[in-house]
Amino acid sequence: MMTDLDLVLGKSQYALFCGITLFSFFVLKYSLLDNSGKKYPYINPKKPFEFSNQRVVQDFIENAKDILVKGRSLYKNTPYKAHTDLGDVLVIPPEYAEALKSERKLDFSEVAKDDTHGYIPGFEPIGSPFDLVPLVNKYLTRALAKLTKPLWVEASLGVDNVLGNSTEWHPINPGEDIMRIVSRMSSRVFMGEELCADDDWLKVSIEYTVQLFQTADGLRNYPRWARPYVHWFLPSCQSVRRKLQEARDLLQPHIERRKAAKQEAIAEGRPSPFDDSIEWFEKEYDGKSDPATEQIKLSLVAIHTTTDLLMETMFNIAIHPELLGPLREELVTVLSTEGLKKTSLYNLKLMDSVIKESQRLRPVGLGLFRRKALADIKLPNGDVIKKGTKIICDTTHQWNSEYYPDASKFDGYRFLRMRQTPGQDKHAHLVSTSHDQMGFGHGIHACPGRFFAANEIKIALCHMLLKYDWKMPEGVVPKSKALGTTLLGDREAKLMVKRREVEVDIDAIEGNE
Repeated sequence: MMTDLDLVLGKSQYALFCGITLFSFFVLKYSLLDNSGKKYPYINPKKPFEFSNQRVVQDFIENAKDILVKGRSLYKNTPYKAHTDLGDVLVIPPEYAEALKSERKLDFSEVAKDDTHGYIPGFEPIGSPFDLVPLVNKYLTRALAKLTKPLWVEASLGVDNVLGNSTEWHPINPGEDIMRIVSRMSSRVFMGEELCADDDWLKVSIEYTVQLFQTADGLRNYPRWARPYVHWFLPSCQSVRRKLQEARDLLQPHIERRKAAKQEAIAEGRPSPFDDSIEWFEKEYDGKSDPATEQIKLSLVAIHTTTDLLMETMFNIAIHPELLGPLREELVTVLSTEGLKKTSLYNLKLMDSVIKESQRLRPVGLGLFRRKALADIKLPNGDVIKKGTKIICDTTHQWNSEYYPDASKFDGYRFLRMRQTPGQDKHAHLVSTSHDQMGFGHGIHACPGRFFAANEIKIALCHMLLKYDWKMPEGVVPKSKALGTTLLGDREAKLMVKRREVEVDIDAIEGNE
């Protein structure tokens, strides 16, 4: 016979059962549906009743390239969903990137800060509210002509110092040594003559950059909700914070000397003696930005990616030594007839093609064109993605023969031939962006510093090509590695280099601008 207590317990258990069932229904519903307004299929779905996506995300981090190649093969010219190291994203085909390239309701800055943890202490250079884009467009790109000579001088000093004067074959570590050259060149423009040769500053900026990217990759192993808390206990995050403070302490005396020099100039009725990015930030943001944070930010976006592309280009030239002769011949011809100026770099067309082909085969990421919808957006197929949806465009088509003949093979002349083909010239330049080749992104959020990076890489290569021979060590083939959506170059591979006799005294060439 049932008592009142049995009835109460029975009702409670029934209510509990209903509650659990209802909760499970909603969890299952929202784990299977996306917020884009359409049931796009997942290329790497969770198992039924697998509420956490930790397993599929870890699998993506380890096998992203295969997963994205499979996704584009299965879904061709339509979007699909993926659980990734960047969160749940809608993966769009390249043709959609072309259609959406000017869509201002697709934001890049916020998604970039979130993906790279700009909200975490120590990551302030990523989360800084002071936008680089107007600074690059207003000051850096406009100054390219007058920066050619200073970059040329620093490249000469940096290359000679790092690669040495030995005429015997000796190994270098491109992952470290090329970064030292690029850091010196970039710092000459960003921070002036004094700091670009400061070994302590170059060391701390490089170490912070490397630590930050490694730590950011490691944080992606944790669920997004846990990252604002777990970072306090991670030694890697603590090290990043210490390194940023070290950079601030190192830069502060330099900033104080600059202030004194500016005040003296103003008192004497003279203009500021400085024309570098520290000065540009002060002008653009009324002195509200932290110099160390902004200089490290510039290092992150400029030095790391430029080093990566220059290193990959050197690897490809080493693997294809038949390019050395034509590259040097072009270089000697252009410099001998035109001298040193910005347009001379533009006319190094084979070099431009070799760099762009290197970027095609190994872009910095497997998922570029990263955006977040700030409002509902209509896709080219008529579907509507909801506000808050994150999208990426996979770059696997860059190795697809439907887009490029013999797409899996390196062809240093590929984009040089495109320049000579009517209608294709505008897409063949290194600094050109298109949905076919998105190494610098595409559309209104394409990398604004790509013009500076292109000049910097070409200037460094000018000195390396004329002054040095290089090759891969016997039996060594550099291999890229996918870590989630990031496509890493081979930082362990060495290069063998030796000094050579130059065809023209490259250090004596005068600038014409």
